[in-house]
Formats: sequence, C-alpha cells, structure tokens
Amino acid sequence: MGNRSLPMNRRSFLTGMFATGAALGAGALTGCAPSSSQSNTTVQAAPSSNTSSTTDWRTAPDPIPESDIIETVDADIVVIGAGTSGVPAALTAVEDGAKTVLLEKSETYFAAPNWFGGIGSRYQKALGVELDRDEVVGDLMWYANHRADQRLINLWFDNSGEAINWYGDELDEDGTLEFAVETDTKDTGGKHLSPIISHVPVEKPYKEMQQNKMGTRLSTPILLDKAVRLGLDLRYLTPAVQLVKEGDRVTGVIAQNSDGDYLQFNAAKGVILASGGYSSNRMIMEDLNPNQCLNKTSNPENFGGDGFKMGVWAGGDYGRNAWAMMSDRDVEGGGWTPGSQPWLRVNTYGERFCNEDAPYDFGGNAGAMMPGNHWWNIFDANYWDAMTAYHTTICSRMVPQPGAVCTTLVPTDAAMFDEMYIQPQIEKGNMVTANSIEELAELMKEKSPEITAEALQATLNRYNELCAKGVDEDFGKIGFRMVGVTEPPFYAMHMIVGAAGLASLDGLRVNTNLEVVDAQGAPIKGLYAVGNDQGGFYGMSYPWYYGGLHAGKNLTFARLAVKHALSN
Repeated sequence: MGNRSLPMNRRSFLTGMFATGAALGAGALTGCAPSSSQSNTTVQAAPSSNTSSTTDWRTAPDPIPESDIIETVDADIVVIGAGTSGVPAALTAVEDGAKTVLLEKSETYFAAPNWFGGIGSRYQKALGVELDRDEVVGDLMWYANHRADQRLINLWFDNSGEAINWYGDELDEDGTLEFAVETDTKDTGGKHLSPIISHVPVEKPYKEMQQNKMGTRLSTPILLDKAVRLGLDLRYLTPAVQLVKEGDRVTGVIAQNSDGDYLQFNAAKGVILASGGYSSNRMIMEDLNPNQCLNKTSNPENFGGDGFKMGVWAGGDYGRNAWAMMSDRDVEGGGWTPGSQPWLRVNTYGERFCNEDAPYDFGGNAGAMMPGNHWWNIFDANYWDAMTAYHTTICSRMVPQPGAVCTTLVPTDAAMFDEMYIQPQIEKGNMVTANSIEELAELMKEKSPEITAEALQATLNRYNELCAKGVDEDFGKIGFRMVGVTEPPFYAMHMIVGAAGLASLDGLRVNTNLEVVDAQGAPIKGLYAVGNDQGGFYGMSYPWYYGGLHAGKNLTFARLAVKHALSN
C-alpha cells in the first residue's frame, strides 16, 4: 500500500470553536473519534484570499478573472474535501472510471469517526439483524421534531447497507482491517430505539472486551491509497475558493495552490461539496445560531465553511435550522468523555436539576438552562461499579461489555480509569475530591461560590434515598441507573456548556439525488453537497443512540451523489 505516515488532520471544525474530541482536539467525544494523542492536531492551510467579507458571508465575491488562472485541469468529478465523505466519493468515482480531482485545503486528509451506521449490510444479515423501516425512520424523525426531510432519512435506510458492504470490500481487499459490528445496545427503558447499526473498522484481529485500534484514521488511508493508484488527482494545500457556473449549471471550481496562484478545475459531470460544514466558522455560527455561541471560544480566523459559502453563492438554499451536534461532556480546556455517564448532576447551588440519563445533547441542553451555563457531576469511590451498572454504549462507553467494540480510550479497570480520566482533571483543576461532603462543597466554591455544604448534603440525602428505593420519584431516571453516592472519597467534576460539537446538523438543502437546490427547490445542476455541507437530515438534536449514524449517512450519500453525477 502507499504511504500512510501522513499526520491526521483536523480540518475545518476541529480547529474552530467546535473542536471536539476524542476529542477532536480536546477530548469531548472520545468514544466517537480518535484522541489527540492518536492524531496530529496541527492544521496547515493554503492561503485563500478570495472570500467574502467577514460581515457579509452571503454575498459572493467578485469573479476571479480568467487572466489570473495559471492552470486549467479537465475532469469528470471534482470533490472538495478529503474527509469521511470526500474520500469515499473520490474512490467511488475513480473505480467507475471517472477522471477525478480531490481538493483538500489542509496538509492531509481528515479522519476522526470510528462507527459507521448502516441498515441491511451483509454483516447484520449474518447476525440475523433485521430492522423495521417505519420504526427506525419514525424514531429519527421524532429526534428531529420532524424538522428534517424524511425522504433523506428514507434514502439512508434504503441504501446504507450497500455502502457498508462496499466499504467492507475495500477493507477485505487491503487485509489489515475488518468490520466489527456493535451488538451491545443501550437499555432505554423502551422509550427509544437503540438499534444494531454500528460497523467499526478495527485492526485485525478484533479483540472483544479489550481495547482495539480502530476507526477512519486506519481505514481512510486504505481508501485514499487505492484511489491514487487508480488515477485520482489528489491535491493538498489547495483550497477551493469559487465555483464556476455557466447558466444554471456548475461546471467547475477555482482553487488556490500553496503559492496563492489560481487553478481552475473543470467538472464535466459534477462538483461534490464535502468540505466539513460551517460549524468552525464563528462568523457564520454567530449569525445563524447565536444560542450555541454564548459560551464558546472560537477560531478567530473562521477556518471553515468554504464549501457551504460557495454553495450559497451559487444560489443554493440552506436550512433555517442551524444547529451543531453537541454533547454534555465539555470542561474548561477541552472535553471529558465520562461526562456523559448518568452521574448525579447538580447546579451551582448544589441542586439536582434533570434526569441525567438522556442523550448527550439533551444533557447539555439541560445544563444550559442552569445559572451560568455550568453544572457538576458528582460520584464516589465506587465509580467503576457505578459505570458498570449504568451500561452506557457507543461514544459514552467506559466499561467493556460483551458485544461492545472498545476503542483504545475505554479503560479496562478502575485503576486505568483513574489514571486516564480522574487524575488529569484533578491536576487541571476541573475536578475536586474530598473525604466529606462539607470539604467537597468548600472546594467547589472556587467555581460555584453560591454552593453550600447544607444544600449539597440535602441533595445527596434525597438522591441516595431514591437510589435505595430504585425509583426516581423526582426526575424519572431508570431505576437500575440510580446508583448512590455514599462512599468516600467523593468527586465533583465541573462541566460547562462549551465548545464540543462533532458536526453541524444543517447545511445546504439537497434533493434525493444530493443535488443542491435553490429556494424554490429546483436543482442546481452539476452541484452536489454531502457530509456536513449537506443539510436536511436532522433537526436540533442528534440521535445519539444510533452509533455512527452521521458517518454512515455521509458515506452513503457520498456514493449516491457520485453515482447520480456520473449517470447524467
């Protein structure tokens, strides 16, 4: 195979205010992406001078004169963005014999996700897994408050199995990785589905109940190497800056090389926008979604949103539902994966305020309702037993379980958890620990001066009483996840409504061919949007119990977009 020594790049939202983790940069969603120790967080981007002003991102810049273009390249397909959507799109195109160019603004490809969600794959069929279309699609529309285009969810359900099988064929051909299927599901008390849809590229041999090397940081270079061998014209440090449009059709894109020179790439069949969305662009986020920008520090250079802006400039419509995939695991200076465990949560006054057993963004929303947009997770010396009882899954898993696909970030015992997740946060000052509630409250005063030992003790007394009953009479948490806080030392972890987001949940409107559409719903011929550049699939929350849904959707739609482009 080709060179796989290139550092992993965090592209787009990873350097901006939604730098997440495994945290994509900071550790916020460690179960869903590689940790910062497993990939290079440094991003080097080529210059891009021809952009709209920072105060008027909707207005297209002046066209780049033909006299400024030093090179013209003819292709069938041009893909913008070498990530979870762009790389499969490029490989799909070259496998079908199309002359293909892949443009990436940074120094290498992007790779973070671990899970791919799909329906009807050969891997599921081998396990006897069958899922009801109406149930799954209906559940996903419920998560979206029906602020989603159900036709797109149907499209994923009906076609994701083929995409997973294709990806598996690529892994089989390489021989170093295999797909493991996540069969450990969350007990939601019957309230929501937790279906078996998650397919994980893992290094052979797969080790159940142990840590595994896994994810797109391993599989992406396999796909990219093959694409290059088949003739892909891959160009790093070459940001796309302007689409070329003739009449009502997009016919190519103008990009810049590392010297700042303009290059034009003509696309006879189509341009695929797969550049990572706009959630790292604070200027756009503050304009479209000020609510999620209240508590965030951001990249002042507004690194992302290139493909999204170009689609808007070409006449593309975009959703009025700007929202980013959030979580409840943000801390000062990064993220803390165990934050999504259903620990007792108290506000700055020491009061319990929610059912802690909720999807991650719901937990973050509940915290955002509290004074100061922050709260505390409270647990005791029996944290490992508590997490075993909680039995959380996918991105929040902290304890190995049968049928679970464990990343290198899942500890295998209490001592490892202490080393990985407790001691570093104590050293950073985000966590305090004490042998009495009175002492714990005193330490919490640094970040919550309003708290009193009496209030915190009263909350614990009530919570422990309900845990002993096994019935949460106050907030309705499932009984087996009601685990008391009784044994010293006690721990309090300070959590904030912060910068962690895995992806934008909206983008350019598309039809079921993945063509970008205008405000009247008419397709802009030759222009496709996939990945985070594409909207319409979610509402204002992410279906966290569907492990890998986003990466699976991105993979599926990338292939469908290319196939439609090549058929026209």
